[in-house]
Amino acid sequence: MQIPHEAEDAARQRVDHLEALIDEAGAESFPASDPPAVHPESRPVTTSAATGLEQVGTPS
Repeated sequence: MQIPHEAEDAARQRVDHLEALIDEAGAESFPASDPPAVHPESRPVTTSAATGLEQVGTPS
């Protein structure tokens, strides 16, 4: 039979071990995903001098 403080120490060690495993898995999986793919616009984008807003041109 374990003394209460020994049981608490054992429980804390288990928690610390699990947290270390989680931290290690997170570090090994960084970066979590690939960067987003870049898809060029199929239509030209211009800025209107009058409004300063971007306008999408129509495809030729």
